[in-house]
Amino acid sequence: MSNLPLPPESSLPDVLASIALLAVLLSAWLITGRAFRARDNLPRLVARRWTANVRNALLLIAVVGLLMIWAPQLRTFALSLTAVAVAIVVATKELILCLSGSAFRTFTRAYSIGDIIEIGSHRGEVIDINLLSTRLREMDRRDGSIRALDQGVVVPHSLLFTQPARVLAREGRRPVHAFAIVFETRTDLFARLGEIESRANDALRQAGGDEERVTLAISTSDLGRLRLEFEVAATPDEAAGLEKAITVAVGSFVLSLAPPPGE
Repeated sequence: MSNLPLPPESSLPDVLASIALLAVLLSAWLITGRAFRARDNLPRLVARRWTANVRNALLLIAVVGLLMIWAPQLRTFALSLTAVAVAIVVATKELILCLSGSAFRTFTRAYSIGDIIEIGSHRGEVIDINLLSTRLREMDRRDGSIRALDQGVVVPHSLLFTQPARVLAREGRRPVHAFAIVFETRTDLFARLGEIESRANDALRQAGGDEERVTLAISTSDLGRLRLEFEVAATPDEAAGLEKAITVAVGSFVLSLAPPPGE
């Protein structure tokens, strides 16, 4: 009699325990979310960061709790279906790497919500972090540009083991936005750098960036054209407007220096 298999209803306590655990965690999530919304003085980024932390903690508790509840059944299943268990481990390799990458990010404090980061070829502002991935608001792919784009990208945490993660700016700080203007002109722009920089700073102040100054450098392109390189501190939302204002002001000034056609 002792070797007979247990009847199906023997799993009923595990089912009830699982439902109770999920109900408690769901209630905790709803109460926490209501508490955050009730605090009007809580900054948006702080509320977003705490919301993500609480959600990730509750998900982790749910996973651990369900594993503990169903451990005997899972152990029996693994022993009876060894080949299937091995196949599952191989298939979930990427999932395990993502979870390990999440732990790595947490322990090293590599970045947090609101930071501007670069992971491999992905660059953007961190808007959400969960146990498996980081969601970024993407930025312009030009070198040095931090102009925000109206699209997002989900970066799996497994990339943290294969790609370097660079923090371009911590939350609340303004990174450097770099862009260039190329001119094909006979005007001696080297002698006019002071005037060009003054025009760029005037445009910056008119666009609302009066607390910073434009850094200007000049070089030549591969085709021998003059290349004016600008750097200015800006947030991702400000970058496009500041770049446009400086480009219009400097471009108009440089073109006004060109000799009339025929000379």
